[in-house]
Amino acid sequence: MQWFSLLFSLSALVGSVSAAQDGNNDETIVQMVYNYNPSRVAAAVTGSLYLLASACLFARLFSNRAWWGLCLPVGSMNMAIGFFIRMGLQQSPNSPMLFISQHLMILVSPSAFLVFNYILYGRFVTNCVNPRYSWIPPRKVSTWFSIGDLITSLTQSIGAGMQLSKTAKLGVNIALAGFALQTVSFALFILLFLHVYKRIRTDGISPLSETWGPIVPTLLFSSAMFMVRCIYRTVEYAQGSGGYLMTHELWLYLFATLPFFIGITIYIPFWPSKYLAAQTDLPMSKS
Repeated sequence: MQWFSLLFSLSALVGSVSAAQDGNNDETIVQMVYNYNPSRVAAAVTGSLYLLASACLFARLFSNRAWWGLCLPVGSMNMAIGFFIRMGLQQSPNSPMLFISQHLMILVSPSAFLVFNYILYGRFVTNCVNPRYSWIPPRKVSTWFSIGDLITSLTQSIGAGMQLSKTAKLGVNIALAGFALQTVSFALFILLFLHVYKRIRTDGISPLSETWGPIVPTLLFSSAMFMVRCIYRTVEYAQGSGGYLMTHELWLYLFATLPFFIGITIYIPFWPSKYLAAQTDLPMSKS
């Protein structure tokens, strides 16, 4: 699903970038969109960190044979590739292929991180507590929310591509709609999990005394980190093309890249497989 989003978005962006090049001979693609020269050092360090995180997550995945979590290390690897490609923008600021590739990798790959949390939610509620605790059938959560993320990611990418055309203002508004909808969707997911936690506590179950207990704070912490990026992107595009956040690279790393990195690396020491095998002893959870 993530690769479908990347390919579809790529086709939408190619035309916009080519048109932008034809109509703006004095200004490079990077200047038109970012209004700054991307730092090679920052991109190299970030790419290396995501690559290391991907290696650790792959190790966890294979050692536990938890194939359901494949989207997490794959998403991290795609982020690493995106930042490694970004290093070339300083030397080739007018390369459509470099710009489009890094843009889509960095913009769309994080959807895989959100999908991992959706899948983990469904497995946690089904295996460890009680499916009736969830407002939505837990097995359908990952499907429904993932489809929503696919739609919002496509909207974001298409809107971002239009920034390079004569319809730049419309493109910013379309991308803003995509980020805003993704933020609302993920906020609903967090509320869904908080509702489950409330039901657990109401039934007298103490997560701290259960083997699966670490899943609760880990999933909540990771989701909070992901929400930081969602809010940042929404505010960034709300400021419009040429806004303060969009034209200063520091905020990209501080409010988008770093929160995602923290949110996925928390699963390295707390990989959920061993906790998912446990189930609470309360009779209600086994019904």
